[in-house]
Amino acid sequence: MSYKDLLVHLDDSEACDQRVEAAIALAKRQDARLTGIALALESTISTYIGIDFPSSLTDAQHEIVKTAAKNAVAKFEAASAEAGIDYLSKTIVCPAPKAPEMLAFYARHADLTFVGQPNPDARGKSFQEALMDGVLHQSGRPVYMVPYIGRREHKVRKAVIAWNGDRKSVRAVNDAIPLLRGRGQVTILIVNPKQRGEEFGGSQGDNLLSHLKQHGIDAVVDMQTVPDVGIDNIILNYISDTGADLLIMGAFGHSRLRERTFGGVTESILHQMTVPVLMSE
Repeated sequence: MSYKDLLVHLDDSEACDQRVEAAIALAKRQDARLTGIALALESTISTYIGIDFPSSLTDAQHEIVKTAAKNAVAKFEAASAEAGIDYLSKTIVCPAPKAPEMLAFYARHADLTFVGQPNPDARGKSFQEALMDGVLHQSGRPVYMVPYIGRREHKVRKAVIAWNGDRKSVRAVNDAIPLLRGRGQVTILIVNPKQRGEEFGGSQGDNLLSHLKQHGIDAVVDMQTVPDVGIDNIILNYISDTGADLLIMGAFGHSRLRERTFGGVTESILHQMTVPVLMSE
């Protein structure tokens, strides 16, 4: 099992270089094709406020976004060619409200999609959140989120699986198997473990250990019992204390279109993470 078809969202942000670098590195390790998607957003502001702007102003705005998309694609193609990987690039012209849906459509046809964590200080924070939300909740595919501060320069190859045994955790682990192979260390983190009946056979996490072993992945279980601390804080502190550089977890909550929130744990992780996170719903 390996990834053969990867996707990365391209934009003109400073964080995009790190996102592309991470996607290229994985494509090279997995001998996968990498597709870069840039979004050239059409202005819809006149529709919302009921004013027709001069065509010259609209044309100028279109040229700005097309140029930004073109530059992002050019940088992606140059980096991919230099790395010697198989790659494609696409520029999608669409209104901003349709962009998450469009990116989710292309993500459905890839094994894994790289997106960026929203920068809370950036002007495009809300749009980045909408893209992340759309791909995570509408694509049916795993999402690899790269922090806006970038990845650590020193790669320690330590992965942490936030495990509670539910369907979404199972899905995330299965989707992450190609990433977990060859890791220097894989830890199954169980927060506030539950008492289990004999029918499950062994302690919580034992069956996952056995399953991962069949895929050539050696892992250990670490149980953290801290009932008075939020699960999100426990996970984030654990990542920091252990020096891990990858988190695997299931996504909780529903699309903002339905619920206006990712759910407490997922929300905190996505906005406070300092290492890449592979998340599946």
